[in-house]
Amino acid sequence: KQWYQRRVAITAGESGQALDIVNELNKSAEDCRSVAVNQALNGNITEAVNKITVSIDTNPTVAEYTVFRGTLLRQQGQYDEAIDDFMRALTKVSESSKPYHDALRQLVLTYNDFAIECYTKGYYEEAISLLDQAIKRERNEKGFYMNRGDSFRMISYLSFALADYQQALELDPHDWVIISKISLVHHQYGIKEYTNKRYAEAEKCFTTAITCNSKIAQYYVSRAWSRFMQKHLPSARADLIRALYLDSSIEESVMLAARLYPNQNIDSILTANSSQKIVNQMKELVAGETNSTEQVVLSSNTLAHEPLAEENIAQFTSWMENYKASNNTVKTVLQTRPSLSQPVPKVLAHSKIDQRENSTCGWMRKYFNSQANSVK
Repeated sequence: KQWYQRRVAITAGESGQALDIVNELNKSAEDCRSVAVNQALNGNITEAVNKITVSIDTNPTVAEYTVFRGTLLRQQGQYDEAIDDFMRALTKVSESSKPYHDALRQLVLTYNDFAIECYTKGYYEEAISLLDQAIKRERNEKGFYMNRGDSFRMISYLSFALADYQQALELDPHDWVIISKISLVHHQYGIKEYTNKRYAEAEKCFTTAITCNSKIAQYYVSRAWSRFMQKHLPSARADLIRALYLDSSIEESVMLAARLYPNQNIDSILTANSSQKIVNQMKELVAGETNSTEQVVLSSNTLAHEPLAEENIAQFTSWMENYKASNNTVKTVLQTRPSLSQPVPKVLAHSKIDQRENSTCGWMRKYFNSQANSVK
């Protein structure tokens, strides 16, 4: 209000006194911003927001003030308010200016951060809507497609998830995380086919998943079951050995072992002469990986971006550089949880397994676990 009153005075007559008043107001706004920067550097974000708000009220034409407050609000997780600030900043400057690009960049990053928060709380459709807004404004960021693909996958919109992952892969054809996500989608497709008793189609889906990521034991277990249901016993046994080598704790593999290798425990299956060729192949496969999946995930989730526009105040530049280092990269869903902490979906749900305790398969599992001497 003060700023507009002074502008009216200048419009009425640009006297030296009126110009002095405006210059005084502009200096006051800069002083408040300097204080806000100091507060932010000291970790007093709330006080920094209050001070930069004074700067905005004193001189609302400076878009940088509004962008600065938006970054502070984003850092506090106040995403709605941050989005409002960035939208206001976009209306104050031309599209060719650096402040415009700074505001736009922060806007899409805020949409992404907000989407990740929705994802972690299970609001997948809301996350998709927010990522739609981010992608609408920035179509060359693979992290946005990855996150939207994850959200689609969580609500079983597999075709949309696969399309987003493939778009992300076009932007970075060598990203192992994206390829692993694509493998998850094909595995889920295989589960659908298996549930509908289309075992040959399920086998194809599981094979595609393995082609994308050959180090997930559950993929081999799933394909082994689909092959077993088609009575392709030699290939089912081969997949079972691969799965047991990678992870012998999967319940479904134990159940299948009771059918394919009666009277044998896990160690005897893996040490049998007939299994050594496959076991050696798996050893080479695992030994050929230079980094663990977790290390690959952590190293591929951060992106380098251009710094924000240089400012005249050195403290402000320092703060923004520090902010950029920790907050100006595209976060992905995998950064909020360990790699593959969500179990890979199984062919048989535990509830279905429990219902079959009295069936032949359930009886055989009990029998196998108890290491009985014969199968009746």
